[in-house]
Amino acid sequence: MSRAERSASTRARTRVSRGTLSREHIVEATLTLVRDEPDAPITMERVAAVLGTRPMSLYTHVRNRDELVALAAEQALREWDASVPRGARWDNQLRAWCRSLREHVRAYPPLLLEMTAQGSFQPALVEKVAVLARILRRAGLQGTDLAEALRWVPQTVLGAVVLELARPAGLETPQHEAAAILGALGSLSPDDRAQFDDVLPHFASPALAELFEYSIDRLVDGVKALAARG
Repeated sequence: MSRAERSASTRARTRVSRGTLSREHIVEATLTLVRDEPDAPITMERVAAVLGTRPMSLYTHVRNRDELVALAAEQALREWDASVPRGARWDNQLRAWCRSLREHVRAYPPLLLEMTAQGSFQPALVEKVAVLARILRRAGLQGTDLAEALRWVPQTVLGAVVLELARPAGLETPQHEAAAILGALGSLSPDDRAQFDDVLPHFASPALAELFEYSIDRLVDGVKALAARG
């Protein structure tokens, strides 16, 4: 289905009758737009078009775009299933939590940078971080180490997702990345080029495609190190 067809389908699904418009309708229409057209801006005009109404009609239910985006981000966070396998080791629970965050953020990329745009945290986000706190406590973290990890783990995952989403199409595989590095080596000094002689073949390894899993493994290693230090 093309983007135009998806947009038409979105309008057909979310159009509401006159007099039945609600805040819930507006938020759901916003989330549908984000899912169907993640690269397009979130505007009152676009949301109103999906609902088959005028932008001014939305202001009866939301004050402005900032409130609309905050409500959409909150609802998206409520939909995030951050549950982890019961009875699993803490490191496997941590991996599951990180993967669930990645999967959910990739479904709503335009809302990623809006989660704390108003200078506050949505309760739904803090609720999901509470799941992470329980995992890290099981790992043995407490006090300052726990506080640092509660900031470090989500920010590492979010940073990895941002880089994934921004990755150019020409660098989507390790082989493409290796070719791009090779092409840039010609402008380096002989000493700098020599730093890549033995490692460049490894850049083409299919194993490097799972960079996110590598990042999770390093997070687990870091938590273990923090716990051992305490």
